[in-house]
Amino acid sequence: MLTSYAFWMIFGFLLIISEFFFTGLIAIFFGIGAIAVGLLTLLGVIDGAPAQLLLFSLISLAALFGSRKHFKRWLKGNVSGGGDDEMAATHIGARVMVITDFQQGAGHVQLNGAKWDAESTEPLRAGQSAWVVGNRGILLIVASNLPG
Repeated sequence: MLTSYAFWMIFGFLLIISEFFFTGLIAIFFGIGAIAVGLLTLLGVIDGAPAQLLLFSLISLAALFGSRKHFKRWLKGNVSGGGDDEMAATHIGARVMVITDFQQGAGHVQLNGAKWDAESTEPLRAGQSAWVVGNRGILLIVASNLPG
């Protein structure tokens, strides 16, 4: 037979683990509440199902509403500006390193340590330097020389 504290501990760990599969940053707070109730039950601070359910609800909701915004920002990071299109457009004029030979006008370049898909009308080779002259969405358009 499963003791009440073991139930709460297992339930809490299952909720926390479920967050890895169904992200939304909600189940983890209910998992924290369940583990807290399990520990308090083990220590003899609370007893009986009604008190356990009430405390589970209060701890879980307090953790959810008190911390979710902070943790969501921490997990996702701070994003400024627009999306990937804007980011690609801000790199016009930047020097890139060609990391794969361009075949049929398409290849890959390295910009600020990240690999980008790129197009060029020139036959660029791996190891060459090139310049960003435009973009189409997050696809960079590169050339061996800057126009102008």
